[in-house]
Amino acid sequence: MKYILYFFVFVCSAFAKAQLESSFWYFGINAGIDFNTGSAVAINDGQLITGEGCATISDEFGNLLFYTDGSLVYDAAHIVMPNGTGLKGNSSSTSSAIIVPLPGTPNLYYVFTVDTDDLVYRNTEGLHYSIVDMSLNGGTGDIDPLNKNINLLPITSEKLTAISNDTGDGFWIISQFQDLFYSFELTASGLSTSPVISQVAPFVELITSPITNVDVAAMRGYIKVNARGNRLVAAHFSNNTTAEFAGITDILTARSAAYANGGELYLYDFDNATGVVSNPQPLLTRQDGGSIYGVEFSGNGQFLYAEVDYMNASTTQIFELIRGEIVQYDLTASNIATSATVIHQDNITPFRGALQLGLDNKIYHSRFQQNALSVINNPDDAGTNATYTFNSFPLTQNTTAWYGLPIFVQSFLLNGEIEALDHCFGEEQSFSINSSANLVSVVWDFGDAASGAANSSNELNPFHLFSAPGVYTISATVETLVQVFTITKTIEVLEQVAINSFPPLLEVCEEGFDKAVFDLTEIGGIISTNNNQTIRFYELEVDALEDQNSILNPSNYTNLFPTQEIFVRVSNPNCFQIYSFLIQIKNCPVEVFNVVTPNGDGLNDTFIVSGLYNIYANHKMYIFSRYGQKIWEGDNNSGGWDGTSNSGLFHSREKLPTGTYFYVLELNEPNINPKSGYVYLR
Repeated sequence: MKYILYFFVFVCSAFAKAQLESSFWYFGINAGIDFNTGSAVAINDGQLITGEGCATISDEFGNLLFYTDGSLVYDAAHIVMPNGTGLKGNSSSTSSAIIVPLPGTPNLYYVFTVDTDDLVYRNTEGLHYSIVDMSLNGGTGDIDPLNKNINLLPITSEKLTAISNDTGDGFWIISQFQDLFYSFELTASGLSTSPVISQVAPFVELITSPITNVDVAAMRGYIKVNARGNRLVAAHFSNNTTAEFAGITDILTARSAAYANGGELYLYDFDNATGVVSNPQPLLTRQDGGSIYGVEFSGNGQFLYAEVDYMNASTTQIFELIRGEIVQYDLTASNIATSATVIHQDNITPFRGALQLGLDNKIYHSRFQQNALSVINNPDDAGTNATYTFNSFPLTQNTTAWYGLPIFVQSFLLNGEIEALDHCFGEEQSFSINSSANLVSVVWDFGDAASGAANSSNELNPFHLFSAPGVYTISATVETLVQVFTITKTIEVLEQVAINSFPPLLEVCEEGFDKAVFDLTEIGGIISTNNNQTIRFYELEVDALEDQNSILNPSNYTNLFPTQEIFVRVSNPNCFQIYSFLIQIKNCPVEVFNVVTPNGDGLNDTFIVSGLYNIYANHKMYIFSRYGQKIWEGDNNSGGWDGTSNSGLFHSREKLPTGTYFYVLELNEPNINPKSGYVYLR
C-alpha cells in the first residue's frame, strides 16, 4: 500500500505583512490613495484641502474610519463629524495631527494636534488632544465634547510622531520644542498627561525677532521613530538665531535668510520602555547648508531617508532653489553620518515635501502643487538601487499634492509576513517569515498549547504538526538588524478524511490474454464508509493528485497489466488522501464439460474446458481410447478436441465412434498437477 497525504491550498490574507490602519491616505487638495489591493491606487473622494499636515486612520481590515487636517475631522462618508470642527491643529503645520487608537477600547481614538502661526509662531497654542468615539453619530463617529482640545503643552514645534511601547500594550506620542522632547504614554488606562522630558542637542531657537514669518521656519520638519522603536530622527528646516536678524527691517530679506541659512538632521536613540530620547548624532548640520523637511525609515529598517533643500537667499523672492536631494543613511554602518548617499537630486520644481512609507513598501515624496507623487521604489536597497522616480505615481484628475502626506503610528508599517497555509490535519506545516530584512532571530508561538513543548520554536523556518483540527493564531516575534516586531497570522487545520484499513491486493481469475474484469468498488467500500466522502479510482498517481481521468466504470474494470497499481482518492469538501492497492490476475482451476456432440449445432461441438485456453498457454491435452491408445493431442493453439483423431493408428481425421474416451490435461504450470478423466463422445 502506498500512502500520500495531500491538501488544498487556501488563499490567505494578501496583506498579512502589515496592519491595515494606514490603508487610506488623504492629503493635499482632495488627493488620496487606497492601498487595500496591495498596490497604491489613486482616489479622489477625499475632502481635505491642506498645505501640509494631515492624518488618516482605517481599521485593522483596511476600512476607512476618519481623517483630518488637524482642524476638521471627516468621517468615512467624507462628511465633517457634527463636533468635528475647531480642533487646535492647523493645515499649515508639518504634522498637524496624528491619530492613535486607545488600547483595549476599539471605538476610541485620540487625535493629537499641533498648530502653527505663519505670522508669529509664538502665538501658537501648543499640543492638544481630542477623542473620537466611533460609536457616536450612528456608528460613523464624532468627537466627545468633554474630551476636545485638551491642552498638553502650551507651545511646541510642528513635530508629532507615535510608536508602540516596548510591551505592545500602548503607545508613545512624541513632540519636540527647542532642545526638549516630550513623550506621552497612552495605554488602556488612558493618557498620562505627565510627559517624559528629554533634553538633547541641538537647540533650535524660537526666534523673537519682531519680523513676521521668520520664526516658523525653524519649527518645520518631521520626526519619525523606526518600527523597532529604538531610533528617532528629527528634521529641522532651519536653525536660525534671533541675533541674525538684528538690523534687518524688510520682511522679504528676513524670510529669505530664514529659509536659506540651513537646518539640522539629528538621529537619536529612543527607549520605548521609558520614552527617553538620548544620544544625539548629527547627520546634517546648519554648516552643511541644507534645509531638511521630510524623513522616513525603510520598510526593513536598515535605511533612513531625508529630503534636503539647498537654497540661496534672495531679495526678490523668499528663496531661490539651488537643488533638492534625497539622501540615504545606512543605520547599520559604524559611522552613520558618513554613510550618506545621495540617491537623487534635481531642481525641477520646489523640492520640499514629506516622505512617507506606504503599505506597498515604497516611500512616497510629495512635492508642491504637483498632480503626482515621486517615489522611492526600492527603499530597502542600498544606494541608487533604491531608485527614485520623479512624479511617477499620478494622482487623479483635479487633485494636487502640496507639502504634506498623512502620518501614522510607525508601528503600523512593520515589514514582514508569516508564510503558512491552511492545511489538512496530519500534515506537518512549514512556517517562514517573508521579509526583505536580514533576520537575526524569530520566536514562534503556534497557538497550539496541546502540543506541549512543540508549541514554540526558535528556528527561522520551523515545521509544526498541529494536535487537532481547528483555527490557530500563530505569532512570531521577529528581530532584524534594526527592528523587533511581532506579527500574527490565523490558519485553519481542516478535518482530514477518515480511512479504514483495506486489503492491499485484489485478485480475479484470468479470462484469457492476461485480462480479467475487476470490481474496484469492493476495495472502495472497505476504505471509506462515510457518506460525506467521495471515492474515485485512477490508473495514474498524477491523475489521482490532479483529480482527472478517473476510471469511469470501476465496478467493471479490465486490467492493463497482469499486476497493476490502482490509485484511490478519498476526499471530503476540503481534504483528500491518496492510497493505492494492487489488482492481479490469477490462474484459477479449470472446469471440464464431459460431453462432446460434434453435430454442428454450436453446442458442445468440441471438448470444452473452461479457464484453459489463453490462460494456461503451455498446456498439453491428450485423448485416449478406452483401450489406452492415444488418438488425439493438442495445445493452446490447436483448439479443443472435436471428436476426430489426429494421432495413432486411427489417425484419419474422421469422426470417431460414439463412446467413452479418456483425457489427460497437462497444465505445465508450477505446483499444478495434471488433470485426467473421461469424456463421452456422441
